[in-house]
Amino acid sequence: MIEAACACNRSCCCCKKPTKVTELINDPNSSSGDIADVLKKDQVLTAKVLKLINSPYYGIPGEVTDIKRALAYLGFNTLAQLVLSVSVISLFSEKSNRFSLQDFWKHALGTAVASEVIAKRIGYPKPEECFTCGLLHDIGKIVLMQIAPQEFLRVTDLSEKEKISFQEAERRLEVPGHGYLGEYIADKWQLPMVIRMSIRYHHADVSGMETMLESIKPAVQTVALANQLVVRENIGYSGDASGGLVNAALLKPLGLTEADLIPIVEKMKA
Repeated sequence: MIEAACACNRSCCCCKKPTKVTELINDPNSSSGDIADVLKKDQVLTAKVLKLINSPYYGIPGEVTDIKRALAYLGFNTLAQLVLSVSVISLFSEKSNRFSLQDFWKHALGTAVASEVIAKRIGYPKPEECFTCGLLHDIGKIVLMQIAPQEFLRVTDLSEKEKISFQEAERRLEVPGHGYLGEYIADKWQLPMVIRMSIRYHHADVSGMETMLESIKPAVQTVALANQLVVRENIGYSGDASGGLVNAALLKPLGLTEADLIPIVEKMKA
């Protein structure tokens, strides 16, 4: 499906790539100055990054109006992940007649926040990495919306009618899964493996998956839990009308209980 869309439309989201940003993320020798150089050349990207930095989630005192001040509070790793996230999101059209992209991004941001909070709770070494994974986990749905809008609406309509997950509606209608679609372009953009795996497998049980690095599994499991938690708490809307399913299968691999989710939900809704 993606190959056919790209063959007829070279300007589609799948044919673009946040090249410079992904190079910086993958280069251990990159610096805050490199990030600043990228942002200097893109005023729109700078504005979007600063908007996110000034959100209540980060709680930085006073208004942050420049990247240097943001670096002082957030550090290179967090800022780099934010820039990568916003760069990817900026590649996509923000037009849809019947589906609210504003609600979609609320869901994505809620999943990002929950993922980072959960990552800190379980001691994951790079919680800011989980933020990015959570923010981009459903990017395959936007791909489907752009390359096959009628199929996308069929899936969302069935999900709403039957009160099932977006993934289950895809399966019933034999539409390529959004996890697969998202991983396809994430791989094409050369995004880090942990992001690609979180996009592909955030609806799967990866605990026994021998083909996945053990070091990556906690991030994937974190995003899976965060996604269901955000659906359950009705934060935004991503086309999933199932109501969210948070069970022992999601909690146990991370060493969490239902009681542990209370402060996580509070942080999500702050």
